[in-house]
Amino acid sequence: MSLRGIAALVVCWGHYTDIFARSLYVPHTHLGVDIFFLLSGFILYHVYGARFRNAVTWHQIRSFLERRLLRIYGLHVVTLLLVLLLTRFTLPEHGAWQLVLHLSLTHAWGLTDSFEFNAPSWSISAEFAAYLAFPLMMMAVGRWVGRFALLALAAASAAALWALGGGSLELDAIGRSHVLLRVFLGFPLGMLIGWVFHAGYRPKAGMASALQAASLLGFVGGLALGLAELWLILPFALLVFATAGDKGFLSPLLATAPLHWLGKVSYGIYLLQWPVILLIFNLDPKLLPFLGEAVLGPVRAVIFFSLLLGLSALSWHWLEAPMIAFGRKAARRTL
Repeated sequence: MSLRGIAALVVCWGHYTDIFARSLYVPHTHLGVDIFFLLSGFILYHVYGARFRNAVTWHQIRSFLERRLLRIYGLHVVTLLLVLLLTRFTLPEHGAWQLVLHLSLTHAWGLTDSFEFNAPSWSISAEFAAYLAFPLMMMAVGRWVGRFALLALAAASAAALWALGGGSLELDAIGRSHVLLRVFLGFPLGMLIGWVFHAGYRPKAGMASALQAASLLGFVGGLALGLAELWLILPFALLVFATAGDKGFLSPLLATAPLHWLGKVSYGIYLLQWPVILLIFNLDPKLLPFLGEAVLGPVRAVIFFSLLLGLSALSWHWLEAPMIAFGRKAARRTL
């Protein structure tokens, strides 16, 4: 869970600095989204693996999709409304069609080449596509031929991404109508990691530390050598596997209360970042005459991250956690 919080903050840092503080901008922060996809595949296998292992029924599929929609849809609609409010309900070209796509969570399915409104929510739309495919992928992962098929799906997605972006995973490089390829690279890999882990191939503390060090060195070394971003998915996948068992030198850090809390509110951090960025963008002209550019920068950062974390905490407490609890109760009633 802590990795999700770190990845969410990394993505937010990239967006914030790209708009407000270019001197502090760090490249490759968008790769945090690919960590989300890996983690989602792993976590869903962990949570639903036993339920889908022997058979997949329409009842199971409906229950699964209901719980996933209850988890993601409420905050998605709230942040969409916040963005519309902050932009004074000014719709872009083909705005009505864009709204339909956002409300149906299909705006990342190749039906548009632009992401309007709450732009980062494209990855939620991509995850929703993976949720629809998840029961079939769960049927596949239980068999050797199915596991090879999932690996082939990830490899084919990687090959297509390379052909489109030359190894870059930037939206401008691969095109916004092809972003489903990113989820169908990371998500099945995450599921396969989950299968390996639950099959009993769990590293002990010493090996976990070695694998964690290798993943970090692989990522940093890849950046230093200028490797294509697609190659960096491999150390990310290794990191997910190496930290899954709560062993190794990174585990005490990831288990600390602040990072655990950050992971818990990570969905709010990710989806609320854009409305808060728009709010700060509107506040800037009002604050600049009083503070000056030198003071405005630090004040703006404090306001942004304080608002983002505070609103994410409220979102978790008043919206996300109740919807998760409601989904669990509904699932128990239908068993």
